[in-house]
Amino acid sequence: MVYVKRIIKALIFTAGLIFLLVVASQIFVPKNNTEEDGMDYFVANGFQGEKENSVDVLFIGDSEFYSSIVPLQMWNDAGYTGYNCGTGGQPLSYSLALLQRSLNKQSPKVLFLETNAIYRDQSLAKVAYTMAGECLPILRYHDRWKILKGKDFTETPDYNWSDNDKGYRFYTEVKPPENINHMVPSDESESICRANRICVSAIKDLCDKNGIKLILVSIPSTSNWNYPRHNGVAKLAEELDCEFLDLNLLPEECPIDWNADTRDRGDHLNYAGAQKVTAYLTSYLTEHHLVESHKGDPYYANWDECYDKFMTDTVGAGKEAPQDMVETVD
Repeated sequence: MVYVKRIIKALIFTAGLIFLLVVASQIFVPKNNTEEDGMDYFVANGFQGEKENSVDVLFIGDSEFYSSIVPLQMWNDAGYTGYNCGTGGQPLSYSLALLQRSLNKQSPKVLFLETNAIYRDQSLAKVAYTMAGECLPILRYHDRWKILKGKDFTETPDYNWSDNDKGYRFYTEVKPPENINHMVPSDESESICRANRICVSAIKDLCDKNGIKLILVSIPSTSNWNYPRHNGVAKLAEELDCEFLDLNLLPEECPIDWNADTRDRGDHLNYAGAQKVTAYLTSYLTEHHLVESHKGDPYYANWDECYDKFMTDTVGAGKEAPQDMVETVD
């Protein structure tokens, strides 16, 4: 009987603790997806402020993606709506969290997942904590106690902010790499840690359940990519039954000029390189009939406005992304 009472007390305590965490989560979760409201990595989360079911293509990954994908170029060239969810040093657990968040308001048709994060080791504990933070936001946003306002206690979240450049970070600096022979053929295959395998599998399962086509993409990079990594991801893609595009091995389709198209000696691409990557992925979507054009549809009229502003205020003015936008995901 004493043993049973202890179990009951433990269950009551656990239930009470969960209740308190749920209530606290409603208070601590940001009420808007802006930097001022404390949204984590607000630029990458800008898709939450787009019109409902208006984003057909998601680009989720690390800084390789936010330096290399220009969604508004894709819109102007083909009428496809995409959002770049790149963050510096993004772990796959956060990639999974971003995909889950997107499904609250969007119904993407295609997810491009950058492969560099597949070789960024993380622990199973980190994955578990990130996922727990999505269920109980108090775990992720506990530091918001410093900026809590009256509305945090009375209002529900209303995410209505979006980045005009749709998550792309504009850079024009040119710094060529010293070594461009990073894709020497090899039979070696670099192993992928268990936590990342679990995350990619979870992303694939979530895509399958929601009718989203998952495509793994390796952005051209002399610093981060090589043939053993290509082989490792190729094997993983085969196991998951999904597409894999390694742009490092497509010099004709994506003709990167390493003397002009990288901003930091082969690590990331600059705007010139990003235009080439975006053009290739746009043509890939078109050739495989994966999404439809929304050009001329009044529901998407603001995309033309965003493109004009991007070309004037960002490209035309040479407005490069500030360094405080490239911090690493926790």
